[in-house]
Amino acid sequence: MKLALGTVQFGLDYGAFNTAGRPGEAMVAACLDRAEEAGIDTLDTARAYGESEAVLGRLGAARRFRVVTKVARLDGAGPDAVLASVEASLTALGADQLDALMMHDAADLAGPGGDAVWAVLERLRAEDVIAAAGVSVYTPDEAVTLAGRYPIGIVQAPCSVFDQRMRTSGAFAALQARGVEIHVRSVFLQGFALADPAALPAALARHRPLLERFRAGADAAGFTPLRLALAAVLAEPAIDRVVVGVDGPDQLEEIIAAAESALPELDPDLYASDDLGLINPSLWNAA
Repeated sequence: MKLALGTVQFGLDYGAFNTAGRPGEAMVAACLDRAEEAGIDTLDTARAYGESEAVLGRLGAARRFRVVTKVARLDGAGPDAVLASVEASLTALGADQLDALMMHDAADLAGPGGDAVWAVLERLRAEDVIAAAGVSVYTPDEAVTLAGRYPIGIVQAPCSVFDQRMRTSGAFAALQARGVEIHVRSVFLQGFALADPAALPAALARHRPLLERFRAGADAAGFTPLRLALAAVLAEPAIDRVVVGVDGPDQLEEIIAAAESALPELDPDLYASDDLGLINPSLWNAA
């Protein structure tokens, strides 16, 4: 199963289109059970995801899944902060080892302190505290530059039916050539792909024509928007795991059913956009 279960919603009220709020622990447990049953073997979490690691720890998730977590943004702190973050993650998760650890902010590796940070990651890997080290990025340039500077084992990047930069830039190919494990997130663009075009918030209203065209394409093919959005990333051979966040078991069930069904063929450029005001959610509320 190429899906990985994102867990930010398990620790925070997250997502511009999330109206359900943070699920309770019983619902999280049900999601984990269904994910395991479906063959999903990877969970994605982070120190910055509120109570996510602690919830996963209480539910024994690290004994059942491969857990990928991230060091919170260092904000100028030194390598000791990496060690403190790892120790906190291990404690919260109730684990002896992290299957993969990523720097949550690529700037912590790209900046002047990057070599010292990477040295700590290498030491943790040599000591079997972590099995793989890598970075979460926002742009193809970050991914390719850092993979060229350090022997990165895993990268997480945004990718969706609307955001095809990692493919069109050649970043996927470059990472593959270096043997980097590739995870992608934001496959539904924080819910934009599944939203009602007529009910978009003011900050996204100008993107209504693209969303309407996408939904019309899904309707014409006889697919739900969710299934078509998944097809755009699951069909990409360079991607190892597609991280999907859910607000409960019902949504997870819909995603699993879509992933297990025959995927529609899709021209990956059909709905692609280079408008950062859409494909970078951090800019949605920018003036």
